Amino acid sequence: MYTTRLNKRIAILLFALMMLAGLGCARGESPSAAETIAPIIIATDEPEATAVITPIPLPQLKYIFLFIGDGMGYTQIQAASEALAASAREPLSFLDFPVQGSVKTASFDGSVTDSAAAATAVSTGKKTINGYLGLDSAKNRIENIAETLRNTGRRIGILTTVSLDHATPAGFFSHVDSRRSYAAITDDLFASGFNFFAGGGFHSTPDAPERAIENGYTLIHAFEEAPVSTEGNLILSSRLTFGDFGILPAIDGGARTNWLKKATGLAIARLTSPEGFFIMVEGGRVDYFCHYNDAGSFVAELLDMDEAVQSALSFYAEHPQETLILVTADHETGDVTLSEGDRAALLRQTISSDTCDNTLVQECLSAKTSFEAALPLFASAFGLDNLTEVETALLKEAYAKTYFNNSPNNSDEEYGVYEPITTACINLVAARAGIRFGSGGHTGKDVPIYAIGVGSEFFSGNYENTNIHDALLQAVAKYPLV
Repeated sequence: MYTTRLNKRIAILLFALMMLAGLGCARGESPSAAETIAPIIIATDEPEATAVITPIPLPQLKYIFLFIGDGMGYTQIQAASEALAASAREPLSFLDFPVQGSVKTASFDGSVTDSAAAATAVSTGKKTINGYLGLDSAKNRIENIAETLRNTGRRIGILTTVSLDHATPAGFFSHVDSRRSYAAITDDLFASGFNFFAGGGFHSTPDAPERAIENGYTLIHAFEEAPVSTEGNLILSSRLTFGDFGILPAIDGGARTNWLKKATGLAIARLTSPEGFFIMVEGGRVDYFCHYNDAGSFVAELLDMDEAVQSALSFYAEHPQETLILVTADHETGDVTLSEGDRAALLRQTISSDTCDNTLVQECLSAKTSFEAALPLFASAFGLDNLTEVETALLKEAYAKTYFNNSPNNSDEEYGVYEPITTACINLVAARAGIRFGSGGHTGKDVPIYAIGVGSEFFSGNYENTNIHDALLQAVAKYPLV
């Protein structure tokens, strides 16, 4: 109000003086120096208004997310991305992260890495021998990034879709010379003091509930059992497991739907604090289904992990000056390559190879279902519409081998570990989608890394997987908590 009144007064005075000057000029008279208009100062008792400037907060690296797609190479990501595009669905959330790099994955002696050596390299900054966890090649114990950040006060979460004592999660809390030492790995889990674990079961710890209580943890088996209070340490050991104690396949849906996303949300709710957090989230079954050449299922696992990344991105949107998100892999599995095909076929499959063997195949065998009656069931489950004569003949031959020479879980050269009809179905899905598997094992291919947020500039370029640990420490040092 004060400024408006003052401006009006000045405008009126200036207008009057300009009119007088104009009259003088109209008579042909030039104003003398004495007649030159001088600045006008208007006295007032009202104070001048002062602009309020809100300082922009300095970046500080308080919250760190590290997503690891086990077995997720460049081609797996491309296959999933093209399947989404072909189905007119939203793209993967991390593909447009502003910083992208490429990571070398060989283990200490230059051999193709396993998940234990890869997790150790990422978490400790040291290459090691396949099978070792948290130890260097001479079996010396190495502190990992989660332990380092725990010791500086951050809260720590370790999430996975495989068993809690599996190699990749164990690489962030365990120190043993064999990834199969499940009891010792579980001992290290309880001894870590980390604030939150979520995953499948334990291989060798039937007394896990008692052990959890002894070590100050609450152990639950479902999200609805989580305590309202975020105080205290928590382990979510899901009952939605099969086979090797990992979480059920994402492609099968049901209660498994959105499990990793929900676990990430629970971790964020429990760990967000002024001290900050470090959360490692593993999409562990990408690797599993690449091992067994089930393309539709590995894509479903990758999309499942991307849902968890989206949860982290929502958190980042609220804390852009405090958050770093990394998405990477430990190695590539399956030597996957692409050719021309209908990538959308990968999203039409609605059953995993494991579940097909355990349910659909067994139901057909028990009921002595004919091929003619069984074919629509398998075609529907795997999205195999408009079968050609050649495709139908392949499925008929595979079903006959399943029906007359049933040998569950008996590997053979032609059909692998699954029932012949199951293998034939996943092979058809892959063929239609243009997916080719060169092997059933790990490869030495480089894997990608995507970064966004505070400190992301440290993750560009092409480098060894050990640099992820080192770059995290550089980022923490450059953007300390204040």
